[in-house]
Amino acid sequence: GDLSSGINAEYGWPEYKDDYDGGIFEFRTYRLKPGCLYEWGNSWASVINLRRDSAVMGMCSQIGQMYTVHHIWRYRDLEHRREARNKAWENGQWADLVVRTVPLIKGLDVNITHAADWSPLR
Repeated sequence: GDLSSGINAEYGWPEYKDDYDGGIFEFRTYRLKPGCLYEWGNSWASVINLRRDSAVMGMCSQIGQMYTVHHIWRYRDLEHRREARNKAWENGQWADLVVRTVPLIKGLDVNITHAADWSPLR
């Protein structure tokens, strides 16, 4: 997902705690069906604390490609990503989130990257 083609607003995720240097970032861009952003946000707000150690930021479009949501996650490496995601699935609330939100999704892009040299998250 291209974060530069619009204006996005951060929404209701816990404050990110930068506990380590380096690592990888996962950018997930969801294109939602029109009219379901409120339902999406409420669904995620109810479970985001299950993944608070990896959750960097959640944003939604305000100008540009509407009904677009960006989630940014941080992990030490791909193994840490696998472990964090598997741990979330151990809690039934995560499965409920997926059941509620997958029908709202029209498309999804997932990219893994490192922070830029100038990033405060480096």
